[in-house]
This record gives sequence, structure tokens and C-alpha cells, in this order.
Amino acid sequence: MSVILYCSDKVKEFDILALVINRLFVRIFVVICCCLLPLHVYGEWLIKGVDADIESNIRLHLSELTLPTNDFELAQFDTKVKSKVNTAVRAFSYYEATIELLELDSLLLGNSEQKATVQISLGRQLVVDNVTLNMDEASLKALSLAHFPLQIKSLLDELRAMRGKVFNHGDYERIKSSVRSFALIFGYFDFELSEHKVAVRSKTSQASIIWTLQFGQRYRFGELQFIGDKKGIELVNSVRPFSTGDFFNQQLLGNFTQAMRQTGYYESALARANIDAASDIQKSAHLVPIEVLLKTKPRDTYQFGVGASTDSGPRLTFNWERPWVNLRGHTLSSELYLSAPRKSAALAYQIPMANPLNDFLNIQLGFQQLNEDQRESDTFSLALQRQFGAVEENEWNKIAFIRYEYERFTQGIDIEQSTQLLLPGVSFNRVRKRGDLFVNWGDRQQIKIEAASQDLLSDIDLVRVTAQTKWIRSFDKHRFILRADAGAIFASDFEQVPSSLRFFAGGDNSVRGFQLNTISASRIDELTNQPELIGAKFLSVASTEYAYQVAEAWRAAFFVDAGSASDALGEDLVYGVGSGAHWLSPVGTVRLYIARGFNEEEKTWRLHFSIGPGL
Repeated sequence: MSVILYCSDKVKEFDILALVINRLFVRIFVVICCCLLPLHVYGEWLIKGVDADIESNIRLHLSELTLPTNDFELAQFDTKVKSKVNTAVRAFSYYEATIELLELDSLLLGNSEQKATVQISLGRQLVVDNVTLNMDEASLKALSLAHFPLQIKSLLDELRAMRGKVFNHGDYERIKSSVRSFALIFGYFDFELSEHKVAVRSKTSQASIIWTLQFGQRYRFGELQFIGDKKGIELVNSVRPFSTGDFFNQQLLGNFTQAMRQTGYYESALARANIDAASDIQKSAHLVPIEVLLKTKPRDTYQFGVGASTDSGPRLTFNWERPWVNLRGHTLSSELYLSAPRKSAALAYQIPMANPLNDFLNIQLGFQQLNEDQRESDTFSLALQRQFGAVEENEWNKIAFIRYEYERFTQGIDIEQSTQLLLPGVSFNRVRKRGDLFVNWGDRQQIKIEAASQDLLSDIDLVRVTAQTKWIRSFDKHRFILRADAGAIFASDFEQVPSSLRFFAGGDNSVRGFQLNTISASRIDELTNQPELIGAKFLSVASTEYAYQVAEAWRAAFFVDAGSASDALGEDLVYGVGSGAHWLSPVGTVRLYIARGFNEEEKTWRLHFSIGPGL
């Protein structure tokens, strides 16, 4: 430029024109080069000086970088690589790493085979030498109170325990995030973490963790505020798992929402805390109002279902329900079940008591028709049932009932008989499970005792006791299923015991390898010289099954079943062994087994198929 300044005007004009042309040519050339040279995303790096875990994390961070195309991008490329690598190694507590990117100039050649080489010297790991938690007096006092959540205490203890250890960035961030989350879950809505820093001293490879936090007062549940539909407020209050004034707990609020939905009265239900809606008076008293949003079900609901199993063959179900007979939550429902061996219809009227989920009075009118091998029966029943529901998961549901039953039946080649019974009784049951569609942990128990007397509208004296249990436990890919059934009948005249109350074994949920209800006490038919099933006084069945998950939606299963239905407990045992597959389909677990049955007379093969949660 200095030469041009001292030249004549013509020279000056010529040089300026040449300069403009030259700059324009350079820009066009750069644009063409940029279009012709592809941007390379590095798939391979030569990373030196670190072990496999750290190298994997570095590669993850470097995966988004693209090949530089000019000197300016090349200079930025070096800075980007070092920043990415620093972030990656700090996750492993290396804060003094020295990073060098080798042969930078060769990267501009655009050679796709060129590998970027990163040389790393990690240095020393960062060690926490001090943890300081600054809290006001109110927060320190809150920590000592009995209602202060143990989850938050444990997190703060875990943070203090980092002193003297290598700093773990992932654990630190997890603790910080969890403290904030639990503060909201347990109602510390004024919680503040005003300072949270890690002061690193690079010369000594040490760090100090410094937090300043205030919890404030823990809020309590305020009054329910109904938004939208207000039908059945009394029913909603009966399933509320907390009282006004109790300490806030988001888990209880979630349980409340779930309980309202499970009552069957509402199409949708939601309970939520709204601290922003709290008045100044509520906030000063540390009460948070609970908003309840309800949408009741329509007047009538209908459900249709189809299914199949080797026991029942194809089956069809139809349910109708009127959830709101009145504002007290009385419910009217009916159910129709149709399959080849069994057809039934029932009409039920349910009256909620203290808790509509599991505490109610039920009146039921029903008809059932059975048409199985060597057994036919028509049963009419009228039952009054009072259920006293469990409060806690480990408690049992207790049911007292009285049932009138009239049955016409033909067992084997016997002539048709009829028996009427008035059966008062009690049953105890408990179901615990995790999951609905796919149950990987759960158990079910039921004990039932019923009796009849000739002095009380019954044709015979009878006592019938049954017990059932089933356990499902899963450990990683291993699944174990244990099942047992037992029963006993004591009657003044067993010949008059209705066939639907006698005991039979065999089928999908009994001893596999045999057809449904084809194992029982028998006698020889004098005309055909063939065994004739008559039903049994005693039942005992046990099953063990093991399944292994071979793919995401598939399990291979193996089982052994044993059982007896006879006039002496445990007599004439039969066995079933086999294998099968479980498919975790979108509609539930589909189970298919090939079973071999063994008894004294014959050895049978049978295919068993069923769909459902299995508990």
C-alpha cells in the first residue's frame, strides 16, 4: 500500500482495479473449493494415552466434529477438539489433562483416510478435600425433625462422604438434581440452592464443594378444590390417602389420582398441588391447596372381549355397567360369558361402604351352564356378599357371604339330579403385584370356607374348604412360577354334592398334559367297561415353572406339574412335564406349551395355549 500511495493516479487506479479483481477471484475459488471438498465427519480417531472407558467417552464427544476446510477453521478445530476432550476426561475427574492434536496441516488435504491423532496426558485425578454446606438456622433445625425426609438426609450425607475421594462429576450432578427433586416431592416449595460450586485448585488437584441452601418450612396438604365435575365428592374423599394438615407428599397425591381412577366412576381424574394458587393466608400457614379435576363416566358403558385357550376354546365376553345409579355411587352391572364348555350370565348390584375400591356390599344373581366331558350342569344362584377391604398391601381382603344355589346336574352316566344349598361362608384373599400387562413380581393367595346344613334350607350337610396360592418372582432374565391348589369336601351324602362343587384336575391352570377336568375319582362303567368320572372329595395340585428370557419379547419355559383329585388326599397322583414359549405381545403375555401327561392308564400329549398376565 505504501508504494501505491506514492504512485501517480493512473497507477493507483490500475492497482486498485487489480486488487478488486484479485479478491473477487480468490472468493470464487474458495467457494468452488468448498463445494468440491466434502465435509468429513470423523468416524475414526487415533486417541493415545487413555484407557478404553475414557477413550469411548472421548469418541462420543468428538463424534459431532467435522473436517476443517481452511486455515481459519483449522485454528478453531484445534480449540474445539481440546474443549471436547477436556469435557470427556473431566467426567473421570481429570482436570489437569494436557491435550495435543498432531499433524493439523495434513487434515486440510481432505483425505478421507487421514486419521486425527489426539495425544493426551491425563495428569492427576481431582480429589475433594472439603465439603461445605451453608444453611440458615431454620434449615438446620428442619434436618433434626422427625418428619424430615430420609431421602434428602441420605443425599446430603452422600455429598459429605465425597470428602477425601476422587471427585465424580456424574454423582455430584445426580445428588444436586435429586435434592431439588425431593424437596418438591416432599413439599419444600420454598427450597433454594442459591450457591452450588466446585472450586478447583489445579496446582494441588484438589477441589472444594460449596453449597448454600435453605429448605424453608415443609408445606402441608390444604383443602380439596374441585374443578369441573363435582359429582361424587363423598366418594372421592373416601379414597383420599391423606387428611388436610398432613405433611405434603407427592407420592400420596399420585396414589390419590390412581385411587380415583380405580373406583370406576370417572372417565378421567387428576389431583394436583397448586402452590401458585395458594392465597397469602394459605402460604403463611404453609398449606397447599389440592385441585381435583374430574370427568364422570357416561350413563352406561359397554365392553366386548374375545379370547381363546385350550381349556375353553374360543370365548366371548360382554359387560354392561351403569356406574351411577345414584349419587351415593351404587353400581349396576351385568356380565355374559360364552364358550363351548361354559356359559354364564350374571347381574350384580354393588353398594360402596367406607371405601368403594375394596369395601362394599354386593348382591348378585347368576346362571351358569357347564358342558364338559362326563359332566353337565345348570346352576342358578343368588348371593349376598360383604367385602371388608385391606388397607395395606400386605393385608388380606376379608369377604363374608351367603349364597343360595340350585343345581341340576348329570355326572358320568348317572341320572340327572338336583340339589339346593344355602351356603354361608368366608374367604380371605390377597393379591400383590408389580405391573398389570406384564407381571414380573407378584403373588396371590386365597382361602375359602363354605358350609351348608339340612336344618337351613339345604338338601345335605356340607363343608367345603379350598386354598390356592401362586408366586411369580423374576431375577434378571430368570423367572420362577410356583403354584399350588388344595381342597376338601365333607358331606353327609356325597352323591348329592353338585358336580360344580366337586374336585377335578387337568387343564391350563392345573396339571398340564391333560384335558380340562379329566382327572378325578372314577368308577368303571358296567356297560362300556370304561372309567367314569364322578368327581372327588379331595384336591391337591402343585406346579413349578422356570422361564428364561431369550430375546426382548420372548421367554423359553420348562415346567413340572403334579396333582390328584381323589377320595383320599394325595392318592393316584398324575404328572405333567413340558416346555413352551412366552411371547410378550402388545395385548399381554401369550403362553404356548407342549406337555406330556403321565398316569397309570396312559401317557398323553397336549398343547396348552393362553393369554393374560398369568397371576
